[in-house]
Amino acid sequence: MNPGLSTADIGRFVIDEKSFLGQTLKLGIEFNLLPENAADALRMYLQTHTMIFGQKNRTGIAIGREELEQGVFQAMACLDLGLVDQSDGDANRGAELLATGDFESVRKRGWEIAFFQLEEMQQEARLFPKRRESAFLQDYAAPVRRWTHTAPQTWLCTDPEEEDGQTIADPVSEYGTYRDLMLKIDLLRSLPGDALKRFGSAAGTRLPFTDLLRNLVLSLSLELEALLPDPAQITAFTGLLTAEGQYAQVESMVTSQLSEQLGSDADEEARGRFLAEVREEMQDMVLLSSETLEDTFVRLPC
Repeated sequence: MNPGLSTADIGRFVIDEKSFLGQTLKLGIEFNLLPENAADALRMYLQTHTMIFGQKNRTGIAIGREELEQGVFQAMACLDLGLVDQSDGDANRGAELLATGDFESVRKRGWEIAFFQLEEMQQEARLFPKRRESAFLQDYAAPVRRWTHTAPQTWLCTDPEEEDGQTIADPVSEYGTYRDLMLKIDLLRSLPGDALKRFGSAAGTRLPFTDLLRNLVLSLSLELEALLPDPAQITAFTGLLTAEGQYAQVESMVTSQLSEQLGSDADEEARGRFLAEVREEMQDMVLLSSETLEDTFVRLPC
């Protein structure tokens, strides 16, 4: 079992400020919306739930540590998902829900959400190899394979290519990765089919998204209709990036156009992560020498 996703110690509850549950608990106690022993009450619930889970899912006479770790990890993930859903992401409302002490109803709602998210991920993962866009998204091949082999009922992934053997899927963080993937698929679908086809033919192989992104940034910066630049266009783009006072304008133009291309229906969190990825890639381009930068583009065949 992969310990990386289930490091929570069932003997004590530590507030994870990266999760909505942890943030709500911390703020609720700090602003007297929750009693000071709220973390203790939640820890006791987790201990009880985990023991019941372990007894139900044990494979031997004794309850193994793996079953206990799986139980506490799933309970905490479900509590986080359920609390976000029932509070509409409002920490004050979340604190009110935690104050009732009815952690079980929150967990059950979270389990339903987790099940449907993992089921959605599994179904889309099975379609992924058939999508033409998959040729430009090979950096997602490993998580897609995981989702194909993950059972929504148990969260267990039995991917034969996983070195650690059977692992636990994380419907919180992995669903974020899934939403990022779906956003990029939608972006690729919005590009002219002929331009994408010519890019794929020139690349001659299946690529990670970053390889296409660099060409896309160049095309948007120079307002080109194609994704394959010629040497003069690469030189012009390099000059734009390095010209004094021009970079911020170019970055703003590119991110604005991409945001518009994604449309108003795009997942907002995934949009934010994607635009941050674009900015990071452009900043990395600036740090490269002109010769090295030129070699990073898929270009017109000679």
